[in-house]
Amino acid sequence: MAGYIGSKASVVSSGVEHKKTFTITGATTSLTGLNYTVGKVHVFQNGVRLVDGTDYTATNSTTITLTVAAQNGDNVVVISQASYQVALSGIDDQSNATAITIDSNENVLITKTATGIATVGSELKATGELLATVNNDACAFLNRKSSDGDIINLRKDGTTVGSIGTDASRFKIKSNSVALYLENESNKQLVWGNVSGVPYFYPQSDNDTNIGYPTQRFKDLYLSGGIQFDSRSNKLDDYEEGEFDAVFDTQSGSITLNSSFNRLAYVKIGKLVTISGRVNVSGASNPSGYLRITLPFTVQAGTDHSGYSAMHASSHAVNLGSGIGTFWEVATNSAYAYYNILYANASWVSDASIFTGSGSQWVYISGTYLTNQ
Repeated sequence: MAGYIGSKASVVSSGVEHKKTFTITGATTSLTGLNYTVGKVHVFQNGVRLVDGTDYTATNSTTITLTVAAQNGDNVVVISQASYQVALSGIDDQSNATAITIDSNENVLITKTATGIATVGSELKATGELLATVNNDACAFLNRKSSDGDIINLRKDGTTVGSIGTDASRFKIKSNSVALYLENESNKQLVWGNVSGVPYFYPQSDNDTNIGYPTQRFKDLYLSGGIQFDSRSNKLDDYEEGEFDAVFDTQSGSITLNSSFNRLAYVKIGKLVTISGRVNVSGASNPSGYLRITLPFTVQAGTDHSGYSAMHASSHAVNLGSGIGTFWEVATNSAYAYYNILYANASWVSDASIFTGSGSQWVYISGTYLTNQ
């Protein structure tokens, strides 16, 4: 069998395909010295393309066997693709498994061959969806370097509606509209936005959303304003607990309190003030006329006679005589409560002389009134 003489190879298509030309002398069926991927080789004889499997056999990547021998003077051209050049330009597939698959629906699959979120790997669907499934790790890592700002920009029909990013190196969710919505599976929404220019955080529906849970409670609530219970003016704007120094004042004479035991407690809920406790009277010097006590908060305007108090004492520190009890009168806009003796005939008298000054005795006090603070 005559062989062929002369061959030359050239690279076409940016190095992806190789062209080798054989000039036949005599007759031959064997073309050797090739490097191709099976199924990715084209053979032309005198300009006519031969059919793989019919006109030639190419099964071992290095030789091609012609079914009918080429004759002296024939020109045979082999355009082949080397096994290490299967990937397209720019993709170097050095893996030992399927790296990228493009299925018949034009979905791009990375490290997997089956579509769906349940399969580990990445998927870019022809419809534009991006799926990523990972075992035991995060599915996405997004890193903005140097400056603060948006890391994810969220758009609707090309218009930015919000973003996720950083501000002063802190995590930030930003809404470009008037509100940020949080919604659960029952379509219950919490809205953070502006109403008539005033910022609010509120449920989308009325009177059906709780804050906290019986066994999952918040700890402390810090407010600079108050709690509005309904659409009326029922607003709780203050709660306070504390102590203050009791001061007994008389029109004449004096009542002396033990400075170690002259503290009274108060609780202020809104405008209602309640005081309670006991003081120690260490002495009295001819007290007479009115008897008054200094209050921790000023009395509300227009509320004369709005307070109530009870006073009683151990032993004989206080002598009510024929009186049946005590109460106080609080004067509008004042800081004092005046004690009075109540008699069975409904008359009352303010008289500090009920303090006898007979030794160190305890006086117990409790009372309520309204304040304008």
